[in-house]
Amino acid sequence: MTELARELLIWFEDNGRKNLPWQSSPPNIYHIWLSEVMLQQTQVVTVIGYFNAFIKAFPDMSALARAREDKVMALWAGLGYYSRARNLHKTAKIISSQYGGVFPKSHSEIVALPGIGPSTAGAILSLGSNLEASILDGNVKRVLARYHRVKGHYSKTTVLKELWRLAKLHTPSEKNAVYTQAIMDIGATVCTPKNPNCSICPISRHCEAFVNNEQLSFPEKKIKRPSKPEKNLVFLVYVNEKNEIFLAKRPSPGIWGGLWSFEECQDKSKIVSKAIKKHNRSATILRRLEKFKHTFSHYNLWITPIIIDSPGSSKNYFPTTSLTKGVPAPVKKIIQSL
Repeated sequence: MTELARELLIWFEDNGRKNLPWQSSPPNIYHIWLSEVMLQQTQVVTVIGYFNAFIKAFPDMSALARAREDKVMALWAGLGYYSRARNLHKTAKIISSQYGGVFPKSHSEIVALPGIGPSTAGAILSLGSNLEASILDGNVKRVLARYHRVKGHYSKTTVLKELWRLAKLHTPSEKNAVYTQAIMDIGATVCTPKNPNCSICPISRHCEAFVNNEQLSFPEKKIKRPSKPEKNLVFLVYVNEKNEIFLAKRPSPGIWGGLWSFEECQDKSKIVSKAIKKHNRSATILRRLEKFKHTFSHYNLWITPIIIDSPGSSKNYFPTTSLTKGVPAPVKKIIQSL
């Protein structure tokens, strides 16, 4: 066992997180898998509420496999990266139909499931079954990059390979689940991206970045991309005499795939008029709302909502006060403003 692993195991006894809602004794591998997928690019504090809601609605693998996609997407709405929810649903169906509802214990079988990469597979095996498996999530990358003063950003293949080598080097054959949780916890609570608390870190005396007073220089930053491109769209918010709004299910895959949204088009008067008349020849524009920005990972979307009176319409119109459909964050924002 390496010095890093030994010191983290000791530290975890008094300082590790042991009361997260997906932690239990014995571990529930369904809970571990669900939490690990939710935690991809999302902080623990955000995930907890969504996790609890999911477990209440889908208490086990078979319940999730039987669920309607609309219900899964509705509970995921607001958490972002919606392909994760669709892949969760697909994986639950595969495990229920092909594995008898039991998670496979082979790393190769797990990474073959939708939405599960090598690190998530390692976490499932380690935390769920205490099997020897390595992980390399964002927290672990940061800890190892500082501890070993790894040059370059991990978006580069060579750097990522080196970090995986180090992750496997430090992964102990015993107490694997405890170590996995410990190295994630040290990254999340002590070796943080900004203002790492090196004075209380149990591995700082061997940390090459700390010894050289370069802890804020590692991991090395990724070369900045050019400014994000911007797109402009109009959201057509049709409202009937019952104060219900029109929503259409977006195709999957794609942006907001599987969620329900307003019709949209380019912000050109002829295009807007044509779209409105196609929806309802009796419809009339009531007002425009203020344009606002929604940020995606690769571009910024400027949205202009247009409120439209659509008399006599009922198909796919839903009450705003008891909406159960999963909707994207900007759609929810518009609905709340009505």
